[in-house]
Amino acid sequence: MSKHLFHSLIAAIFLAAFLTDLPRAGARLNREHVVKAAMIRNFAQFTRWPQGAFNGHPERDLTVCLMGDDSLLESFSPIRGKKVSGRAIDLRRVENISGLEGCNLLFVDKTSRTRMDRLMDSLQGKPVLTIGETDRFTRAGGIITFYLKNGKIRFKINRDAALRKGLHFSANLLELATIVETPTGSENMNETSKHQ
Repeated sequence: MSKHLFHSLIAAIFLAAFLTDLPRAGARLNREHVVKAAMIRNFAQFTRWPQGAFNGHPERDLTVCLMGDDSLLESFSPIRGKKVSGRAIDLRRVENISGLEGCNLLFVDKTSRTRMDRLMDSLQGKPVLTIGETDRFTRAGGIITFYLKNGKIRFKINRDAALRKGLHFSANLLELATIVETPTGSENMNETSKHQ
């Protein structure tokens, strides 16, 4: 797929999320999270999980766990049941680290009071794609972090953190990201912007 076609596809999905799904949603819907949900579905489309990540079940659902504000389930509802590589997306809200069993992807919003270092420790060695919204999430070892630039939602990818979990991203997705690297034993982040 060409880069131009890939960019157009993502733009079309985001537009569809706004025009089609927003009118059906209730008053508690967070428009920013609707867009992020569409982006997260795309992240999953361009992520390869390690063999065995789905417990040997080729048709098992892709479980997207949501941690933070209780409106997340409603805001993410447009992607519930959508397919990613033949797997239907299942949404589950989790309160704390004790509810993370079975998550393939975890989104942590900025309202979460969970300590990020404890969260990452609990997921060590597990092939879970972690996505957050804050700098502390990135510093703790989160894999993808959303941020705003010039009023637009952008994202950083910590490729080293992903590789440690056996997760691999397509080159097309990496081209759209700001790549961050965490030196071992340090919280200082080096950033390489590939898409401004």
